[in-house]
Amino acid sequence: GAKDKKKGAKDKKKGAKDKKKDKKKDKDLPKEKVTKTAKRVHHVALSSESAFTTAIRPINSTIVSQCIARNKLMLEEEALRRRDAEAKNRLESYILATRDRMSEQEEAVAKVTTDKQRKQVGNDFEKGEDWLYEGGRSVGAAEYEAKLKEMQALADPIFFRMNEMEARPEAVKRARERIEAARELIATWEESKPQITAEEREKALEHCKNTTEWLDTQEKAQAKKKAHEDPAFTSDEVDKKLAPLEKGIRILNKRPAPKPPKVEANATADNETATEDGANAADGASAEGEGEADAADATTADAKAADSETSANGEAEGDSKKDEL
Repeated sequence: GAKDKKKGAKDKKKGAKDKKKDKKKDKDLPKEKVTKTAKRVHHVALSSESAFTTAIRPINSTIVSQCIARNKLMLEEEALRRRDAEAKNRLESYILATRDRMSEQEEAVAKVTTDKQRKQVGNDFEKGEDWLYEGGRSVGAAEYEAKLKEMQALADPIFFRMNEMEARPEAVKRARERIEAARELIATWEESKPQITAEEREKALEHCKNTTEWLDTQEKAQAKKKAHEDPAFTSDEVDKKLAPLEKGIRILNKRPAPKPPKVEANATADNETATEDGANAADGASAEGEGEADAADATTADAKAADSETSANGEAEGDSKKDEL
């Protein structure tokens, strides 16, 4: 390893000497001047003309405007065709669905219609279907929509009466249960909600009474109606009538209890001072009472002592008189 290092150092020194010799040789060579030619750029404006050898011409602004207008017109016509087709499909779907429903729910339909009504609806729907595939094959959306409203005016009241036969009694039952629950809640307010005044409780009870009377009146009117006639009232009307009552009950029931009055710091100190003065006065009065009682006891004791001395003196005088005799 040491030999290799020495050999490498010798090679480096030798290479350095060779480089110095080459530099000296380059200095000794004669130098020549090299000349470079400068480049100049000249700009020349050229004129040209366009010439077309075929029948195809480029699109200019006028042609672009015409294309945009034609495309807009095509889109409007397509939207109109789509609107007409959608209106026609809605009418066709309603006619087919209604005829199927009336045949599937024949018993329920019979309860809320007469034979005459069912025949009229059946004939009108058959005519409507024929018109759809014949004279109304390619009419506008407005005519399809008008025909749809005409068909709905015939069938929708029947289905509405069918739904109300079940929905209306359930709504009335639910309303009466809620009114009774409201009355029971109001009865607890006198103790549990003292922040609700007696006048407010009376108004809430009056509201319950009025709603109950309205239900009674509507049910009597409905009892006079026949099943194929329009109902005297609906389930939606019951819910709307009950909503204000329930809202008022909720507002009163959520009313928080009043907060106790805040006691100021000065008032508290005055109360404490008055209490201490009262206690001191009571202690003084009791002390005076005790002193008077002690004085009375002392007077009684002195009187007893004087009586005992008087009796003793009397006995001594009696004895002396006996001795003299």
